[in-house]
Amino acid sequence: MWNSQAPLQLLLSMPNTLNKENLINLQKVIDVDKIINSQRLKRDLCGEYAPFCDFCNKKLPYPCAQAYVKMKQSEGLDVEVEEQLSVEEEPAKEVAAETTPEVEPKEKKTVRIAYLKRKK
Repeated sequence: MWNSQAPLQLLLSMPNTLNKENLINLQKVIDVDKIINSQRLKRDLCGEYAPFCDFCNKKLPYPCAQAYVKMKQSEGLDVEVEEQLSVEEEPAKEVAAETTPEVEPKEKKTVRIAYLKRKK
């Protein structure tokens, strides 16, 4: 189902230590094929698209690219990711929650609608 040759050819053309730009390019190649197959099958294939999905950590930047690199490392390919790119990032929601001041809930306003009955 997935094009295993395109990311492999790209990875082999890259240096042994991958930087952010390398991961971005690898992620783009994987995303294009994943999107094409997702559209063809009419569902999101995230997490089940390819064998490297077993290595996925969605908290990492460029998760597909990093999972692919981990898979290739497990197969014996000599490739590394720069240290700062492999560190887990804090989820944006947690950061936002810490920086957002708490607001006291406002009183609920109720509206009463009155109507008159017509006399016959």
